Amino acid sequence: MHIQCTKAMLDYIKPELTEHNTNNDIYAWHAHFLKRSGKNLLVLMHDLSRFTVVFFGVKKSHIKELYPMISVGVMNAMMDAGIPLEMMGAYMERQPQALSFNKTKNKTLVARLNKAVEMADHKLGVDGYHPDSIEQRHASLFCNDLLVCEDNYKVCYYPKEKLREYLELFLDK
Repeated sequence: MHIQCTKAMLDYIKPELTEHNTNNDIYAWHAHFLKRSGKNLLVLMHDLSRFTVVFFGVKKSHIKELYPMISVGVMNAMMDAGIPLEMMGAYMERQPQALSFNKTKNKTLVARLNKAVEMADHKLGVDGYHPDSIEQRHASLFCNDLLVCEDNYKVCYYPKEKLREYLELFLDK
């Protein structure tokens, strides 16, 4: 899984940067990190589908175990979105078993990521967060159920449905 990070995220986790061509890469994600209510909010967004995974209360100790935390969070968000188990299994099985990081790719994806962060932050502000877990599944589900549009509203879709389409294509390979 290749995660392209905003400057705030890079400053927090201080990873080794890896150049990687992420055009049409089903394992490409963007990540942003910010402070809310004295706790750390981490939002991941899938580049192709805008599928979002939200974590709240991330600590430095979680950074040491970032790969398992993200993998479990992605699986749970997919499960909540109704993605079939065989699709989730194939996606997770074929992914690289390590995370690689780089800077954000372009302004368009950063703007989309900022919108996902805004929606996740709104949901956590209205409904609160679940203190017993860093995964905020209700916020992820909320973001993945929102209609998103591209190309001046010519193309609109739900992130969870778009991810399902990509996973179906992925399984056909």
